[in-house]
Amino acid sequence: MLQRLLICVFTTGILSSPVDVRALAVARVDIEGARTHSNVVHQLLDTTAEKEFDPETWKRDIQRIKNTEFFYDIHHEVEEENGKEVIHLHLRNKISLIPIFKYKQGGGTSLLTVGAYEVNFLDRLLEIGAQYENMSGRSGVVAWFRHPYFYSRRNNLGTEVYIHTINLPLFTPEGLAEGDFDNEEVRWNVRFLRELSEKLRIGTWFSQYRNNFTLDNSTPAKIARNALFVGNQALNSGLTVSFLPQIILGKINKDEFYVEGTEVALQGEIAQRFLGSDFDLVRGELRWTAGFRPEKKLNVAAQFQVGTKTGHEFQHKFYLGGLDTVRGFLDKQFRGDHFWLFNLEVRPTLLETPNWILQGNLFADLGKTWD
Repeated sequence: MLQRLLICVFTTGILSSPVDVRALAVARVDIEGARTHSNVVHQLLDTTAEKEFDPETWKRDIQRIKNTEFFYDIHHEVEEENGKEVIHLHLRNKISLIPIFKYKQGGGTSLLTVGAYEVNFLDRLLEIGAQYENMSGRSGVVAWFRHPYFYSRRNNLGTEVYIHTINLPLFTPEGLAEGDFDNEEVRWNVRFLRELSEKLRIGTWFSQYRNNFTLDNSTPAKIARNALFVGNQALNSGLTVSFLPQIILGKINKDEFYVEGTEVALQGEIAQRFLGSDFDLVRGELRWTAGFRPEKKLNVAAQFQVGTKTGHEFQHKFYLGGLDTVRGFLDKQFRGDHFWLFNLEVRPTLLETPNWILQGNLFADLGKTWD
């Protein structure tokens, strides 16, 4: 009995002894298989040569690579060489030149969009793109540029230019024709987003856009509708110059076509005459987004948005309806100075092969706009 007790004490003492295990330094990280320049991929990583290898940091690096959605077949090996860790990161670029062709028709309007964008320009993960639009016979162009690691992997810079004419048929919530006019818009945006931590980003946009409204009074019916519409709605042409501060809390992680995590974004817009704007405007918008995987091949996604603003100009309102918000209605059919929106989607994976995936989407949209 005494002998057994002594053995237990001795064994316990061994297990509780402190063990000094030091992580090995990283000798190098080899990027293999990618068309993107290796020094660009290195800019996306926090794991660098001569630092101690930290599995948690490396796990976040791998997730960050997945979140770019530029690569597939992502895997790695870690081996010891001369007392240091050597990491082999294998990546394969997805097709980076993406064509654009869309055609929509309904509710008295048609929209044709043709273009292309490249997400690995100069093999440096820079994005450039352009597209031509034709909305009910009126032409327009859009061009943009994105830099996802501007001077640092924590910086994201983007800019876009729109020159187009919006000619959407206006209807009341009951579906009655309400107004007939063109909205000629020239818009330039530049945006900068800075990552302060894995779950905190701040940024700002600068936006400058000019709207010119032209009433279509070609028939007596249109004249009567437009007169009534303009009597109830501020339809003022002019220049809007604004800043849009933004803060984003949380993070949405991506793994192939699945999304997980939660994110809350708060954004404002401030347009004032001393900035050169023809209008004074203050706008605020809150957005919550979440993704869950209750089962391996089932994704559930949800979002909630709410916003409010000052001023009553037509071009500054919130819009709902179309393929992006309250689906099943016309594009921008509902508008107002205030809004809320809730969306829930259930996305089961119906069929998956090494080369393609078939995924379903059962969704429900709820929304409201008002003045």
